[in-house]
Amino acid sequence: MAMRRTATRFALRRSPVELGNAIFTGTAQRSIGPKQAFGYGEVAPPGAPGFEKFQMKPPETVADTVKYISQGMLKLPLKKEIIEAIGYPGQKHSAGGITTVGRIFYGPGRYDYGRPVMPQGWIANWFYGFWEFGHLMFVADRWIFFRQLRHLFATAFCFFPMWLQMQWNVKQWDDFKKSHVQ
Repeated sequence: MAMRRTATRFALRRSPVELGNAIFTGTAQRSIGPKQAFGYGEVAPPGAPGFEKFQMKPPETVADTVKYISQGMLKLPLKKEIIEAIGYPGQKHSAGGITTVGRIFYGPGRYDYGRPVMPQGWIANWFYGFWEFGHLMFVADRWIFFRQLRHLFATAFCFFPMWLQMQWNVKQWDDFKKSHVQ
């Protein structure tokens, strides 16, 4: 009975959300703060990964492959990528799939802005999904890979004391069995 009255009372109140909000119109909510959907700073600064011409599609020549690996995968991470990978209080999240992460560098000129350019050869098309995964994890959105490393190292850091205690416990049980014969 009390729950029904509470629901009725709340139903008669005006909702704090205006009817012109994104829920009802499909438009983004206009609020004070950064205009970028995710992260901070410029959306496409010079030198950001994923914007170079040789990163637009899987490399099809040896020269493109060398350039792709040397300038894409082996390039040192930007300060923005490191900060977003470590995380900070109040870090924004977005609808980016399973892990709800967005793109910190995104805009016109990025390889996946709009319709991605598909490779020409059938072998490259067959392995495009594997290339896409590697491209996102190690070139265009490396900060997501760094975030996965953060989870791996934090898990190992928290697991090690428990594993050490387990080893001590096993040794103490062996010592106990030797001194207390049954």
